[in-house]
Amino acid sequence: MKTLTCATRGLAVPFCGWLGSVLLAGSAAGEGGGSWRTLAAMPSARQEVSAAVLNGKIYVIAGYDSDGASTATVEAYNPHTNTWSPVRPLPFANNHNNAAVAGGRLYTFGGISNQAFVYDAAADAWLPVAPMHFQRGGTAAVGVISDKIYVAGGTQGSTSLRALEVYDPATNVWSQLAPMSVARNHTAGAVIDGKLYVVGGRGAAGAATALEVYNPQTNSWATRAPMPTGRSGIAAAAVNGELWVFGGEASFTGAVEVYNPAANAWRKLPNMPVPRHGLWAAVIGDRIHLAGGGAQEGFGASNANDVFTVERKATLANIASRLKVEPGDNALIAGFIVTGTASKRIIVRALGPSLPVEGRLADPVVELFDRQGQIVAANDNWRDAPNRQEISESTLAPAADAEAAILTQVAPGDHTAVVRGTNDSTGVGLVEVYDLEAGSDSQLANISTRALVRTGENVLIGGIILTGTEPRRVVVRAIGPSLMVPNALQNPTLALHDANGAVIGENDNWRSSQEGEIIATNVPPSHDLESAIVRTLPAANYTAIVRGAGESSGVGLVEAYALD
Repeated sequence: MKTLTCATRGLAVPFCGWLGSVLLAGSAAGEGGGSWRTLAAMPSARQEVSAAVLNGKIYVIAGYDSDGASTATVEAYNPHTNTWSPVRPLPFANNHNNAAVAGGRLYTFGGISNQAFVYDAAADAWLPVAPMHFQRGGTAAVGVISDKIYVAGGTQGSTSLRALEVYDPATNVWSQLAPMSVARNHTAGAVIDGKLYVVGGRGAAGAATALEVYNPQTNSWATRAPMPTGRSGIAAAAVNGELWVFGGEASFTGAVEVYNPAANAWRKLPNMPVPRHGLWAAVIGDRIHLAGGGAQEGFGASNANDVFTVERKATLANIASRLKVEPGDNALIAGFIVTGTASKRIIVRALGPSLPVEGRLADPVVELFDRQGQIVAANDNWRDAPNRQEISESTLAPAADAEAAILTQVAPGDHTAVVRGTNDSTGVGLVEVYDLEAGSDSQLANISTRALVRTGENVLIGGIILTGTEPRRVVVRAIGPSLMVPNALQNPTLALHDANGAVIGENDNWRSSQEGEIIATNVPPSHDLESAIVRTLPAANYTAIVRGAGESSGVGLVEAYALD
Protein backbone atom coordinates (compact mmCIF):
# COMPACT_ATOMS: atom_id res chain seq x y z
CA MET A 1 0.00 0.00 0.00
CA LYS A 2 1.20 3.53 -0.83
CA THR A 3 0.71 6.66 1.23
CA LEU A 4 0.77 10.01 -0.50
CA THR A 5 1.49 13.30 1.23
CA CYS A 6 0.44 16.75 0.08
CA ALA A 7 2.06 19.98 1.25
CA THR A 8 -0.91 22.32 1.81
CA ARG A 9 -0.42 25.57 3.69
CA GLY A 10 2.24 24.02 5.85
CA LEU A 11 0.25 20.86 6.61
CA ALA A 12 1.61 17.40 5.99
CA VAL A 13 -1.58 15.73 4.79
CA PRO A 14 -1.53 11.92 4.88
CA PHE A 15 -3.65 11.08 1.91
CA CYS A 16 -6.47 8.62 2.07
CA GLY A 17 -4.49 5.66 0.82
CA TRP A 18 -4.20 3.97 -2.49
CA LEU A 19 -6.49 1.36 -3.99
CA GLY A 20 -3.84 -1.24 -4.66
CA SER A 21 -3.80 -3.44 -7.72
CA VAL A 22 -1.45 -6.14 -8.88
CA LEU A 23 0.33 -5.48 -12.18
CA LEU A 24 -0.26 -8.58 -14.24
CA ALA A 25 1.56 -9.86 -17.28
CA GLY A 26 0.29 -9.97 -20.84
CA SER A 27 -1.40 -6.57 -21.07
CA ALA A 28 -2.97 -5.78 -24.41
CA ALA A 29 -4.76 -2.57 -25.35
CA GLY A 30 -8.39 -2.88 -26.39
CA GLU A 31 -10.42 -0.61 -28.66
CA GLY A 32 -13.77 1.02 -28.18
CA GLY A 33 -14.61 0.16 -24.63
CA GLY A 34 -11.85 -1.53 -22.65
CA SER A 35 -8.63 -3.50 -22.48
CA TRP A 36 -7.62 -7.14 -21.96
CA ARG A 37 -5.03 -8.69 -19.65
CA THR A 38 -3.89 -12.29 -19.39
CA LEU A 39 -3.88 -13.63 -15.82
CA ALA A 40 -2.48 -16.72 -14.09
CA ALA A 41 -3.85 -19.85 -15.76
CA MET A 42 -6.51 -21.82 -13.93
CA PRO A 43 -4.94 -24.99 -12.43
CA SER A 44 -7.46 -27.32 -14.09
CA ALA A 45 -8.76 -26.97 -17.65
CA ARG A 46 -12.57 -26.86 -17.60
CA GLN A 47 -15.55 -25.75 -19.66
CA GLU A 48 -19.33 -25.48 -19.04
CA VAL A 49 -18.42 -23.93 -15.68
CA SER A 50 -20.11 -21.38 -13.46
CA ALA A 51 -18.43 -18.64 -11.43
CA ALA A 52 -19.16 -16.00 -8.81
CA VAL A 53 -17.30 -13.48 -6.64
CA LEU A 54 -17.21 -14.02 -2.87
CA ASN A 55 -15.15 -11.77 -0.58
CA GLY A 56 -13.08 -10.47 -3.46
CA LYS A 57 -12.19 -13.92 -4.83
CA ILE A 58 -13.54 -15.58 -7.97
CA TYR A 59 -14.86 -19.11 -7.46
CA VAL A 60 -14.95 -21.26 -10.62
CA ILE A 61 -17.24 -24.22 -10.08
CA ALA A 62 -17.54 -27.70 -11.67
CA GLY A 63 -17.73 -28.25 -15.47
CA TYR A 64 -16.24 -30.72 -17.94
CA ASP A 65 -12.51 -31.48 -17.81
CA SER A 66 -10.25 -31.94 -20.83
CA ASP A 67 -11.43 -35.57 -21.14
CA GLY A 68 -15.07 -34.47 -21.31
CA ALA A 69 -15.86 -35.84 -17.83
CA SER A 70 -17.91 -33.93 -15.27
CA THR A 71 -15.98 -32.61 -12.27
CA ALA A 72 -16.71 -31.50 -8.71
CA THR A 73 -13.71 -29.19 -8.82
CA VAL A 74 -13.90 -25.72 -7.26
CA GLU A 75 -10.96 -23.31 -7.46
CA ALA A 76 -10.68 -19.73 -6.21
CA TYR A 77 -8.74 -16.95 -7.91
CA ASN A 78 -7.35 -14.05 -5.87
CA PRO A 79 -6.96 -11.00 -8.15
CA HIS A 80 -4.78 -9.17 -5.61
CA THR A 81 -2.10 -11.86 -5.68
CA ASN A 82 -2.84 -13.33 -9.14
CA THR A 83 -2.93 -16.82 -7.62
CA TRP A 84 -5.31 -19.77 -7.42
CA SER A 85 -6.18 -21.97 -4.45
CA PRO A 86 -8.23 -25.18 -4.14
CA VAL A 87 -11.65 -25.11 -2.49
CA ARG A 88 -13.70 -28.01 -1.09
CA PRO A 89 -15.17 -29.89 -4.10
CA LEU A 90 -18.92 -30.04 -4.66
CA PRO A 91 -20.80 -33.01 -3.15
CA PHE A 92 -20.96 -34.54 -6.64
CA ALA A 93 -19.57 -33.95 -10.13
CA ASN A 94 -21.57 -31.47 -12.16
CA ASN A 95 -21.59 -29.54 -15.43
CA HIS A 96 -23.60 -26.69 -16.97
CA ASN A 97 -24.45 -25.65 -13.42
CA ASN A 98 -25.14 -22.12 -12.17
CA ALA A 99 -23.79 -19.86 -9.41
CA ALA A 100 -24.47 -16.58 -7.63
CA VAL A 101 -23.56 -14.65 -4.49
CA ALA A 102 -26.43 -13.15 -2.51
CA GLY A 103 -26.26 -11.56 0.91
CA GLY A 104 -22.55 -12.30 1.10
CA ARG A 105 -22.95 -16.07 0.57
CA LEU A 106 -22.02 -18.24 -2.43
CA TYR A 107 -24.64 -20.55 -3.97
CA THR A 108 -24.49 -23.14 -6.74
CA PHE A 109 -27.53 -24.86 -8.20
CA GLY A 110 -28.80 -26.88 -11.13
CA GLY A 111 -26.78 -28.69 -13.78
CA ILE A 112 -27.44 -32.42 -13.62
CA SER A 113 -30.15 -32.03 -10.93
CA ASN A 114 -32.34 -29.44 -9.24
CA GLN A 115 -30.24 -29.50 -6.06
CA ALA A 116 -28.80 -26.29 -4.61
CA PHE A 117 -25.96 -25.68 -2.16
CA VAL A 118 -24.48 -22.81 -0.16
CA TYR A 119 -20.78 -22.55 0.63
CA ASP A 120 -19.76 -22.26 4.28
CA ALA A 121 -16.43 -20.47 3.93
CA ALA A 122 -15.50 -20.86 7.60
CA ALA A 123 -15.90 -24.65 7.44
CA ASP A 124 -14.90 -24.96 3.76
CA ALA A 125 -18.05 -27.01 3.21
CA TRP A 126 -21.02 -27.13 0.84
CA LEU A 127 -24.38 -27.30 2.61
CA PRO A 128 -27.70 -28.19 0.94
CA VAL A 129 -30.49 -25.62 0.70
CA ALA A 130 -33.99 -25.93 -0.78
CA PRO A 131 -34.01 -27.51 -4.25
CA MET A 132 -35.29 -25.60 -7.28
CA HIS A 133 -38.58 -26.33 -9.01
CA PHE A 134 -36.64 -27.19 -12.19
CA GLN A 135 -33.36 -28.94 -13.00
CA ARG A 136 -31.86 -25.89 -14.75
CA GLY A 137 -29.32 -27.93 -16.71
CA GLY A 138 -27.73 -26.62 -19.89
CA THR A 139 -26.69 -23.38 -18.12
CA ALA A 140 -29.41 -20.92 -17.16
CA ALA A 141 -29.34 -17.11 -16.90
CA VAL A 142 -28.76 -15.85 -13.35
CA GLY A 143 -29.04 -12.45 -11.68
CA VAL A 144 -29.20 -11.11 -8.13
CA ILE A 145 -31.67 -8.34 -7.23
CA SER A 146 -32.06 -7.14 -3.64
CA ASP A 147 -30.07 -10.18 -2.48
CA LYS A 148 -32.50 -12.62 -4.10
CA ILE A 149 -31.34 -15.02 -6.85
CA TYR A 150 -33.30 -15.05 -10.13
CA VAL A 151 -32.80 -18.01 -12.50
CA ALA A 152 -34.27 -18.17 -16.02
CA GLY A 153 -34.12 -20.84 -18.72
CA GLY A 154 -31.85 -23.87 -18.81
CA THR A 155 -33.13 -27.38 -19.45
CA GLN A 156 -35.39 -29.93 -17.79
CA GLY A 157 -34.11 -33.18 -19.23
CA SER A 158 -33.97 -32.50 -22.97
CA THR A 159 -36.55 -29.70 -22.88
CA SER A 160 -35.51 -26.05 -22.96
CA LEU A 161 -37.22 -23.87 -20.36
CA ARG A 162 -38.98 -20.51 -20.41
CA ALA A 163 -39.47 -20.73 -16.64
CA LEU A 164 -38.20 -18.12 -14.18
CA GLU A 165 -37.89 -18.68 -10.45
CA VAL A 166 -36.40 -16.73 -7.54
CA TYR A 167 -34.64 -17.90 -4.39
CA ASP A 168 -34.93 -15.96 -1.15
CA PRO A 169 -32.04 -16.93 1.15
CA ALA A 170 -33.84 -15.38 4.13
CA THR A 171 -36.72 -17.89 3.86
CA ASN A 172 -34.92 -20.70 1.96
CA VAL A 173 -37.80 -20.76 -0.55
CA TRP A 174 -37.87 -20.89 -4.37
CA SER A 175 -40.88 -19.17 -6.01
CA GLN A 176 -42.02 -19.35 -9.64
CA LEU A 177 -42.51 -16.12 -11.58
CA ALA A 178 -43.66 -15.08 -15.04
CA PRO A 179 -41.89 -17.10 -17.79
CA MET A 180 -39.79 -15.69 -20.63
CA SER A 181 -41.25 -15.49 -24.12
CA VAL A 182 -38.37 -17.56 -25.56
CA ALA A 183 -37.30 -20.95 -24.19
CA ARG A 184 -33.53 -21.26 -24.06
CA ASN A 185 -30.46 -22.93 -22.55
CA HIS A 186 -26.73 -22.16 -22.80
CA THR A 187 -27.86 -18.60 -22.11
CA ALA A 188 -26.61 -15.85 -19.80
CA GLY A 189 -27.99 -13.01 -17.72
CA ALA A 190 -27.06 -9.89 -15.77
CA VAL A 191 -28.79 -7.22 -13.70
CA ILE A 192 -28.93 -3.53 -14.65
CA ASP A 193 -30.91 -0.99 -12.61
CA GLY A 194 -32.79 -3.70 -10.74
CA LYS A 195 -33.88 -5.59 -13.87
CA LEU A 196 -32.72 -9.00 -15.17
CA TYR A 197 -31.50 -9.11 -18.77
CA VAL A 198 -31.37 -12.53 -20.47
CA VAL A 199 -29.54 -12.86 -23.77
CA GLY A 200 -28.68 -15.52 -26.36
CA GLY A 201 -28.88 -19.29 -26.03
CA ARG A 202 -30.35 -22.18 -27.96
CA GLY A 203 -33.26 -24.59 -27.85
CA ALA A 204 -35.96 -22.53 -29.59
CA ALA A 205 -36.35 -20.44 -32.73
CA GLY A 206 -34.77 -17.04 -32.27
CA ALA A 207 -33.07 -17.92 -28.98
CA ALA A 208 -29.55 -17.23 -30.31
CA THR A 209 -30.20 -13.50 -30.73
CA ALA A 210 -33.08 -12.94 -28.29
CA LEU A 211 -32.77 -10.29 -25.57
CA GLU A 212 -35.46 -10.01 -22.90
CA VAL A 213 -35.62 -7.98 -19.71
CA TYR A 214 -37.54 -8.89 -16.55
CA ASN A 215 -38.97 -6.26 -14.21
CA PRO A 216 -39.51 -7.70 -10.70
CA GLN A 217 -41.75 -4.76 -9.79
CA THR A 218 -44.34 -5.79 -12.37
CA ASN A 219 -43.42 -9.49 -12.74
CA SER A 220 -43.27 -9.01 -16.51
CA TRP A 221 -40.90 -9.42 -19.45
CA ALA A 222 -40.20 -7.08 -22.36
CA THR A 223 -38.36 -7.77 -25.62
CA ARG A 224 -35.38 -5.63 -26.53
CA ALA A 225 -33.18 -5.21 -29.62
CA PRO A 226 -31.76 -8.60 -30.70
CA MET A 227 -28.07 -9.36 -30.29
CA PRO A 228 -26.26 -8.91 -33.65
CA THR A 229 -24.26 -12.17 -33.42
CA GLY A 230 -26.50 -15.13 -32.66
CA ARG A 231 -24.77 -17.52 -30.24
CA SER A 232 -25.03 -19.73 -27.17
CA GLY A 233 -22.60 -20.88 -24.48
CA ILE A 234 -21.83 -17.21 -23.81
CA ALA A 235 -20.74 -15.16 -20.83
CA ALA A 236 -22.58 -11.97 -19.90
CA ALA A 237 -21.89 -9.19 -17.38
CA ALA A 238 -23.30 -5.83 -16.35
CA VAL A 239 -20.81 -3.00 -15.90
CA ASN A 240 -21.34 0.75 -16.11
CA GLY A 241 -25.06 0.30 -16.86
CA GLU A 242 -24.45 -1.80 -19.98
CA LEU A 243 -24.68 -5.51 -20.86
CA TRP A 244 -21.41 -7.07 -22.09
CA VAL A 245 -21.54 -10.42 -23.95
CA PHE A 246 -18.47 -12.57 -24.68
CA GLY A 247 -17.69 -15.61 -26.85
CA GLY A 248 -20.00 -18.53 -27.56
CA GLU A 249 -20.79 -20.89 -30.34
CA ALA A 250 -23.22 -21.46 -33.15
CA SER A 251 -20.14 -21.22 -35.12
CA PHE A 252 -17.31 -20.86 -32.60
CA THR A 253 -16.69 -17.17 -31.90
CA GLY A 254 -14.78 -14.71 -29.76
CA ALA A 255 -17.29 -11.94 -30.44
CA VAL A 256 -17.69 -9.13 -27.90
CA GLU A 257 -20.88 -7.07 -28.13
CA VAL A 258 -22.30 -4.45 -25.77
CA TYR A 259 -25.95 -3.51 -25.23
CA ASN A 260 -26.92 -0.04 -24.02
CA PRO A 261 -30.41 -0.08 -22.41
CA ALA A 262 -30.97 3.68 -22.75
CA ALA A 263 -30.43 3.55 -26.51
CA ASN A 264 -31.81 0.00 -26.93
CA ALA A 265 -28.85 -0.58 -29.23
CA TRP A 266 -25.79 -2.81 -29.58
CA ARG A 267 -22.21 -2.02 -30.52
CA LYS A 268 -19.44 -4.41 -31.49
CA LEU A 269 -15.93 -4.46 -29.98
CA PRO A 270 -12.80 -6.36 -31.06
CA ASN A 271 -12.90 -10.11 -30.41
CA MET A 272 -11.61 -11.78 -27.25
CA PRO A 273 -7.87 -12.56 -27.36
CA VAL A 274 -8.69 -16.21 -26.55
CA PRO A 275 -12.15 -17.09 -27.97
CA ARG A 276 -14.14 -19.56 -25.83
CA HIS A 277 -17.60 -20.91 -25.17
CA GLY A 278 -19.06 -22.62 -22.10
CA LEU A 279 -17.66 -19.94 -19.80
CA TRP A 280 -19.04 -17.58 -17.16
CA ALA A 281 -18.32 -13.92 -16.38
CA ALA A 282 -17.41 -12.79 -12.84
CA VAL A 283 -17.40 -9.05 -12.17
CA ILE A 284 -15.26 -7.13 -9.67
CA GLY A 285 -15.85 -3.43 -10.10
CA ASP A 286 -15.12 -2.48 -13.70
CA ARG A 287 -13.26 -5.75 -14.39
CA ILE A 288 -14.93 -8.71 -16.10
CA HIS A 289 -13.06 -11.95 -15.33
CA LEU A 290 -13.38 -14.91 -17.71
CA ALA A 291 -11.80 -18.21 -16.63
CA GLY A 292 -11.91 -21.56 -18.42
CA GLY A 293 -14.31 -22.39 -21.24
CA GLY A 294 -13.99 -24.43 -24.39
CA ALA A 295 -11.27 -23.15 -26.74
CA GLN A 296 -12.72 -24.91 -29.77
CA GLU A 297 -16.12 -25.96 -31.06
CA GLY A 298 -17.60 -28.72 -28.87
CA PHE A 299 -15.16 -30.21 -26.33
CA GLY A 300 -11.90 -28.36 -25.81
CA ALA A 301 -11.59 -27.45 -22.13
CA SER A 302 -9.21 -24.57 -21.46
CA ASN A 303 -7.40 -23.17 -18.42
CA ALA A 304 -7.30 -19.67 -19.96
CA ASN A 305 -7.85 -16.83 -17.52
CA ASP A 306 -8.17 -13.25 -18.67
CA VAL A 307 -9.84 -10.04 -17.60
CA PHE A 308 -11.52 -7.27 -19.55
CA THR A 309 -11.41 -3.83 -17.90
CA VAL A 310 -14.25 -1.58 -18.98
CA GLU A 311 -13.57 2.05 -19.75
CA ARG A 312 -15.88 4.13 -17.57
CA LYS A 313 -16.33 7.48 -15.94
CA ALA A 314 -14.47 8.05 -12.73
CA THR A 315 -16.45 7.09 -9.63
CA LEU A 316 -16.06 7.80 -5.94
CA ALA A 317 -14.01 4.94 -4.58
CA ASN A 318 -12.82 6.30 -1.25
CA ILE A 319 -13.04 9.15 1.17
CA ALA A 320 -10.76 9.69 4.13
CA SER A 321 -10.68 12.43 6.74
CA ARG A 322 -8.05 13.31 9.32
CA LEU A 323 -8.66 15.29 12.46
CA LYS A 324 -8.03 15.34 16.20
CA VAL A 325 -10.38 12.76 17.70
CA GLU A 326 -11.91 13.72 21.02
CA PRO A 327 -14.49 12.12 23.35
CA GLY A 328 -18.27 12.41 23.09
CA ASP A 329 -19.76 14.27 20.13
CA ASN A 330 -16.31 15.26 18.90
CA ALA A 331 -15.53 11.83 17.51
CA LEU A 332 -14.62 11.49 13.81
CA ILE A 333 -17.80 10.63 11.88
CA ALA A 334 -17.93 9.44 8.24
CA GLY A 335 -21.20 9.06 6.36
CA PHE A 336 -21.83 7.42 3.01
CA ILE A 337 -24.79 6.50 0.80
CA VAL A 338 -25.02 3.32 -1.28
CA THR A 339 -27.42 3.52 -4.23
CA GLY A 340 -28.70 0.64 -6.35
CA THR A 341 -30.44 -2.66 -5.60
CA ALA A 342 -27.66 -4.94 -4.40
CA SER A 343 -25.52 -5.01 -1.29
CA LYS A 344 -21.99 -3.60 -1.60
CA ARG A 345 -18.66 -4.78 -0.24
CA ILE A 346 -16.76 -2.04 1.60
CA ILE A 347 -13.93 -1.63 4.06
CA VAL A 348 -13.88 1.02 6.78
CA ARG A 349 -10.52 1.78 8.41
CA ALA A 350 -9.59 3.80 11.50
CA LEU A 351 -5.91 4.81 11.54
CA GLY A 352 -3.78 6.47 14.18
CA PRO A 353 -0.42 4.89 15.10
CA SER A 354 0.76 4.74 11.47
CA LEU A 355 0.02 8.41 10.72
CA PRO A 356 3.19 10.50 10.22
CA VAL A 357 1.99 13.32 12.47
CA GLU A 358 2.53 14.41 16.06
CA GLY A 359 -0.15 13.66 18.64
CA ARG A 360 -1.58 10.75 16.69
CA LEU A 361 -4.34 8.60 18.16
CA ALA A 362 -2.65 5.57 19.78
CA ASP A 363 -5.54 3.10 19.68
CA PRO A 364 -8.52 3.94 17.44
CA VAL A 365 -11.84 2.07 17.54
CA VAL A 366 -14.37 2.08 14.68
CA GLU A 367 -18.12 1.40 14.73
CA LEU A 368 -20.42 1.05 11.69
CA PHE A 369 -24.10 2.03 11.92
CA ASP A 370 -27.05 1.60 9.53
CA ARG A 371 -29.58 4.32 8.71
CA GLN A 372 -31.68 3.43 11.78
CA GLY A 373 -28.68 4.07 14.00
CA GLN A 374 -28.25 0.37 14.77
CA ILE A 375 -24.70 -0.86 15.07
CA VAL A 376 -23.74 -3.23 12.24
CA ALA A 377 -20.16 -4.01 13.23
CA ALA A 378 -17.34 -2.74 15.44
CA ASN A 379 -13.61 -3.31 15.67
CA ASP A 380 -10.64 -2.43 17.82
CA ASN A 381 -7.32 -3.87 16.51
CA TRP A 382 -7.97 -5.26 13.03
CA ARG A 383 -6.16 -8.55 13.63
CA ASP A 384 -8.91 -9.44 16.11
CA ALA A 385 -11.56 -9.25 13.38
CA PRO A 386 -13.16 -12.62 12.54
CA ASN A 387 -12.41 -12.01 8.84
CA ARG A 388 -8.84 -10.73 9.32
CA GLN A 389 -7.63 -12.93 6.46
CA GLU A 390 -10.10 -11.30 4.11
CA ILE A 391 -8.95 -7.86 5.31
CA SER A 392 -5.35 -8.84 4.66
CA GLU A 393 -6.14 -10.15 1.17
CA SER A 394 -7.89 -6.90 0.29
CA THR A 395 -4.41 -5.26 0.39
CA LEU A 396 -5.97 -2.60 2.63
CA ALA A 397 -5.06 -4.00 6.04
CA PRO A 398 -3.91 -1.19 8.40
CA ALA A 399 -0.17 -0.90 8.92
CA ALA A 400 -0.38 -1.01 12.74
CA ASP A 401 -2.00 -3.83 14.73
CA ALA A 402 -3.69 -1.28 17.05
CA GLU A 403 -5.55 0.24 14.11
CA ALA A 404 -9.09 -0.89 13.28
CA ALA A 405 -10.91 -2.17 10.20
CA ILE A 406 -14.34 -3.49 9.24
CA LEU A 407 -14.77 -5.33 5.93
CA THR A 408 -18.41 -6.20 5.27
CA GLN A 409 -21.38 -6.16 2.90
CA VAL A 410 -23.77 -3.26 3.40
CA ALA A 411 -27.28 -2.85 2.04
CA PRO A 412 -28.28 0.13 -0.13
CA GLY A 413 -29.00 3.23 1.95
CA ASP A 414 -27.31 5.51 4.45
CA HIS A 415 -24.45 4.35 6.67
CA THR A 416 -22.24 5.97 9.30
CA ALA A 417 -18.77 5.09 10.61
CA VAL A 418 -17.63 6.56 13.94
CA VAL A 419 -13.99 6.62 15.13
CA ARG A 420 -13.10 7.12 18.78
CA GLY A 421 -10.06 6.52 20.95
CA THR A 422 -9.99 3.52 23.29
CA ASN A 423 -11.00 4.57 26.82
CA ASP A 424 -11.86 8.07 25.51
CA SER A 425 -8.25 8.72 24.53
CA THR A 426 -7.57 11.60 22.13
CA GLY A 427 -5.26 12.24 19.22
CA VAL A 428 -5.10 12.74 15.48
CA GLY A 429 -6.97 9.98 13.69
CA LEU A 430 -8.05 9.15 10.17
CA VAL A 431 -11.24 7.42 8.99
CA GLU A 432 -11.51 5.85 5.53
CA VAL A 433 -14.33 4.21 3.58
CA TYR A 434 -13.34 2.23 0.48
CA ASP A 435 -15.71 0.92 -2.16
CA LEU A 436 -14.27 -2.52 -3.01
CA GLU A 437 -16.63 -2.95 -5.97
CA ALA A 438 -16.42 0.37 -7.79
CA GLY A 439 -18.27 0.15 -11.10
CA SER A 440 -20.93 -2.31 -9.90
CA ASP A 441 -24.68 -1.72 -10.17
CA SER A 442 -24.69 -0.35 -6.60
CA GLN A 443 -22.27 2.46 -5.89
CA LEU A 444 -21.20 5.17 -3.47
CA ALA A 445 -23.25 8.19 -4.48
CA ASN A 446 -22.15 10.50 -1.67
CA ILE A 447 -19.39 10.34 0.92
CA SER A 448 -18.87 12.79 3.76
CA THR A 449 -17.10 13.32 7.09
CA ARG A 450 -18.19 15.41 10.10
CA ALA A 451 -15.87 16.50 12.91
CA LEU A 452 -14.81 19.37 15.15
CA VAL A 453 -12.83 21.85 13.04
CA ARG A 454 -10.14 23.66 15.00
CA THR A 455 -7.22 25.77 13.79
CA GLY A 456 -3.64 25.08 12.72
CA GLU A 457 -3.13 21.43 11.85
CA ASN A 458 -6.44 20.44 13.43
CA VAL A 459 -8.59 21.60 10.53
CA LEU A 460 -10.81 19.07 8.71
CA ILE A 461 -8.82 17.32 5.98
CA GLY A 462 -10.70 15.12 3.53
CA GLY A 463 -9.08 12.84 0.98
CA ILE A 464 -11.03 11.65 -2.07
CA ILE A 465 -10.09 8.97 -4.60
CA LEU A 466 -11.75 8.83 -8.00
CA THR A 467 -11.19 5.64 -9.99
CA GLY A 468 -12.01 4.98 -13.63
CA THR A 469 -10.80 5.91 -17.08
CA GLU A 470 -12.79 9.03 -17.94
CA PRO A 471 -13.18 12.34 -16.04
CA ARG A 472 -16.17 12.82 -13.71
CA ARG A 473 -17.95 15.98 -12.65
CA VAL A 474 -17.91 16.29 -8.86
CA VAL A 475 -19.22 18.80 -6.32
CA VAL A 476 -17.35 19.14 -3.01
CA ARG A 477 -19.11 20.96 -0.15
CA ALA A 478 -18.10 22.38 3.25
CA ILE A 479 -21.10 22.55 5.56
CA GLY A 480 -21.45 24.22 8.97
CA PRO A 481 -24.30 26.64 9.80
CA SER A 482 -27.01 24.26 8.57
CA LEU A 483 -25.81 21.33 10.71
CA MET A 484 -28.30 20.52 13.44
CA VAL A 485 -25.61 20.12 16.11
CA PRO A 486 -24.29 22.28 18.95
CA ASN A 487 -21.29 24.47 18.17
CA ALA A 488 -21.68 24.26 14.38
CA LEU A 489 -18.91 25.95 12.36
CA GLN A 490 -20.51 29.26 11.36
CA ASN A 491 -18.44 30.14 8.31
CA PRO A 492 -16.55 27.24 6.71
CA THR A 493 -14.06 27.76 3.89
CA LEU A 494 -13.05 25.09 1.39
CA ALA A 495 -9.88 24.44 -0.61
CA LEU A 496 -9.46 21.57 -3.10
CA HIS A 497 -5.95 20.26 -3.88
CA ASP A 498 -4.67 17.78 -6.42
CA ALA A 499 -2.32 14.88 -5.58
CA ASN A 500 0.71 17.18 -5.85
CA GLY A 501 -0.73 19.68 -3.36
CA ALA A 502 -1.60 22.32 -5.96
CA VAL A 503 -4.78 24.29 -5.28
CA ILE A 504 -7.37 23.60 -8.00
CA GLY A 505 -10.26 25.40 -6.34
CA GLU A 506 -11.07 27.61 -3.35
CA ASN A 507 -14.35 28.95 -1.99
CA ASP A 508 -15.77 30.82 0.97
CA ASN A 509 -19.56 31.55 0.66
CA TRP A 510 -20.78 29.40 -2.25
CA ARG A 511 -22.84 32.11 -3.98
CA SER A 512 -19.66 34.16 -4.53
CA SER A 513 -18.54 31.95 -7.43
CA GLN A 514 -20.04 29.19 -9.62
CA GLU A 515 -23.48 29.93 -8.17
CA GLY A 516 -25.34 28.78 -11.30
CA GLU A 517 -23.28 25.61 -11.67
CA ILE A 518 -23.70 24.73 -8.01
CA ILE A 519 -27.49 25.24 -8.15
CA ALA A 520 -27.61 23.03 -11.25
CA THR A 521 -26.13 20.12 -9.27
CA ASN A 522 -29.40 19.98 -7.26
CA VAL A 523 -27.32 19.81 -4.04
CA PRO A 524 -26.38 23.44 -3.31
CA PRO A 525 -25.58 24.22 0.32
CA SER A 526 -28.63 25.40 2.26
CA HIS A 527 -26.82 28.32 3.93
CA ASP A 528 -25.12 31.18 2.10
CA LEU A 529 -22.05 31.05 4.37
CA GLU A 530 -21.32 27.43 3.41
CA SER A 531 -18.89 26.58 0.60
CA ALA A 532 -18.88 24.48 -2.57
CA ILE A 533 -16.66 23.77 -5.58
CA VAL A 534 -17.74 22.09 -8.84
CA ARG A 535 -15.00 20.56 -11.00
CA THR A 536 -14.63 17.95 -13.73
CA LEU A 537 -11.85 15.75 -12.38
CA PRO A 538 -9.81 12.96 -13.95
CA ALA A 539 -9.43 9.76 -11.94
CA ALA A 540 -6.85 10.59 -9.28
CA ASN A 541 -6.38 11.49 -5.62
CA TYR A 542 -7.60 14.81 -4.21
CA THR A 543 -7.58 16.56 -0.84
CA ALA A 544 -10.29 18.92 0.46
CA ILE A 545 -9.48 21.14 3.46
CA VAL A 546 -12.16 22.81 5.57
CA ARG A 547 -11.26 25.71 7.86
CA GLY A 548 -13.23 28.25 9.76
CA ALA A 549 -13.06 31.78 8.37
CA GLY A 550 -10.99 34.04 10.60
CA GLU A 551 -9.48 31.08 12.44
CA SER A 552 -12.90 30.20 13.89
CA SER A 553 -13.73 26.69 15.08
CA GLY A 554 -16.78 24.46 15.34
CA VAL A 555 -18.34 21.28 14.00
CA GLY A 556 -18.09 21.09 10.20
CA LEU A 557 -18.70 18.58 7.42
CA VAL A 558 -16.89 17.91 4.14
CA GLU A 559 -18.56 15.85 1.43
CA ALA A 560 -18.34 14.92 -2.23
CA TYR A 561 -21.03 13.99 -4.75
CA ALA A 562 -20.37 12.34 -8.11
CA LEU A 563 -22.55 14.08 -10.71
CA ASP A 564 -23.94 13.07 -14.13
